[in-house]
Amino acid sequence: MFLFNILLQTANAVDPAGAAAAQPTGAPAATEHVSAPILEIMSKGGVVMGLLAFCLLLTVFFMVERWIYLKNRAKIDDAMIGVIKDKLKENQMDAAMSYCERTPTSQGQMFSTGLRFLGSNMREIESAMETKASVELSAMESNLAYLSLISRIAPMLGFVGTIWGVINIFYSISQTNDLSIGAISGGLYTKMVASFAGLLVGIISFLGYQLFMRRIDRFAERLQEQSLNLLEVLTKSNL
Repeated sequence: MFLFNILLQTANAVDPAGAAAAQPTGAPAATEHVSAPILEIMSKGGVVMGLLAFCLLLTVFFMVERWIYLKNRAKIDDAMIGVIKDKLKENQMDAAMSYCERTPTSQGQMFSTGLRFLGSNMREIESAMETKASVELSAMESNLAYLSLISRIAPMLGFVGTIWGVINIFYSISQTNDLSIGAISGGLYTKMVASFAGLLVGIISFLGYQLFMRRIDRFAERLQEQSLNLLEVLTKSNL
């Protein structure tokens, strides 16, 4: 409120009639909007902008890294059950296990774990596959915690940068007694860009975190379905 009152008092001090008289008769009103270069404005955000740029780089890195990992690991091959079933019918236990181990997906690793426990009761096989599935899902979520952390820290960093800038503005006013619109607004717009950047980075990292978590949750549902299918095959095979 204090800053708003200063701005209002300064605006009232400007003579609208004098400004109108300064404009030549018949000259068109200035309606063109001047847009400052984005990078130039961003560069005036202070040290906080450097931290936010680092957070953005980390966000992009973890999003790309998780996308590649999930693309290779979170796959469901519906034909794998059929292959295992055929090999078990032919008593090719080692071939079925080797086939699963060579498949570099969470589904393949979970199936190979279940086949290694053949000879135990179904409850032990199911428990072993559930444990392996939990390990695989935890690996998928490992670096997503950083995206969640950045989504919370980035807006706070931007807010800190803006508050620090406002403090500097009032300190400058106290030293120079300059209450002009240019002195105040010039300092404000260069500091508020920190809050804008912080919110932007926070939104990007939050969306990335939520989208990846949703994908992992859907994959977990399908992985559980595949686990039940394998248990059904093993039960019917009397193994």
